[in-house]
Amino acid sequence: MLENIDFLGPIVIIVLSFYGLLFRKHILSKIISLDILNTGIISLFVIFSSKKGNFYPILTPGVSEYVDPFPQAVIITSIVIGFATLSLTLALSMMIVEAKRKTDLTKIEKE
Repeated sequence: MLENIDFLGPIVIIVLSFYGLLFRKHILSKIISLDILNTGIISLFVIFSSKKGNFYPILTPGVSEYVDPFPQAVIITSIVIGFATLSLTLALSMMIVEAKRKTDLTKIEKE
């Protein structure tokens, strides 16, 4: 039962980010919620891919089981893509706020 407690942190982060996406109206709050969702999913993937008792993937005498380096590469790629997406989203939202002079998404959508 205690093995499943590792998943509690990322799941709470993901649920809170969904709350921010659904119930916040400010454009910056939604962007921050998307970034937090990305962080929660990456954390969950790290927990899924980690196994206790395995060693880092460098040849060591006497060690037969190594950690698979593929999930680490996927996680690094996902962090870079998340940063690029966040940067693009912030730039686009900045242009929208400058053009409309509003930060509330419901008011922006009405125009």
